[in-house]
Amino acid sequence: MTRVACAQYAVRDGEDPDRNLERSLHFIWQAAAEGADLVILPELANSGCDLGSPERALDLAEEIPGGRTVRAWKNEAEGSGIYVVGGLLERDGDTLHNSAVLVGPEAFGRYRKTHLWDREKLLYEPGREVPVLDTPLGRIGLLVCYDAWFPEAARTLALEGAQFICVPANAPDDWVPERQRRGDLTMLNVHCIAAANANRVFVAAANRVGDGYLGRSCVVDVTGGVLALAGATEEGLISAELQLDRAHREKRLTDLSHAFEDRNAAVYKGETREER
Repeated sequence: MTRVACAQYAVRDGEDPDRNLERSLHFIWQAAAEGADLVILPELANSGCDLGSPERALDLAEEIPGGRTVRAWKNEAEGSGIYVVGGLLERDGDTLHNSAVLVGPEAFGRYRKTHLWDREKLLYEPGREVPVLDTPLGRIGLLVCYDAWFPEAARTLALEGAQFICVPANAPDDWVPERQRRGDLTMLNVHCIAAANANRVFVAAANRVGDGYLGRSCVVDVTGGVLALAGATEEGLISAELQLDRAHREKRLTDLSHAFEDRNAAVYKGETREER
């Protein structure tokens, strides 16, 4: 079994990178102390979203893997044996990316957000691929916040063999009118549930809180069932145990129904992929 934790906490926008780093390390340490094998941190955990100007963003951005945040996460991960997924403001020369990394004792990977929300389009260069990362825990895919709103992104990861999709997020609103909302689930949760159920993979999202951000971090089973759900405002960890090989074993729904074999690719537009 793999114990996965999501760290939900406030991130300071465009200032105090020392504080942001300290908070991320605190939750990595806490997750490891509570027995987690992997912890997910929010999107843009080193900088926050509201960066003021491109010049300020470049000042706050870090290189990957040489920047201090990734190095600090890697040192903490190697010291405690935990794997860490977290969002970062990345600088590649004068180009900015909204990125996520996976670091751990025996793995490293980077993903650059491919679906940019609103004014992110004016600041970041989008990524060009959605890779699946091989780790001792299993095959892991990364998405960042708004990526989860696109079924094609999760489906691509699943068809490439991902067992588990991690989603660092800074979701400030779910765009559902207040009078139409039902229950405690936000649209971030709904998209994670749909991706898990449709692809029979595990999905977990770590969202920030404070300043109007929605919280509601979640861990979702391959069935789409919610294994853990955080509140809307409180900081802390949620966690659940996952048997990742179920993502391969439970693609078959009934004797005659299969999550991927029943796809009717002949009627879909665009490129199709076969399961690996």
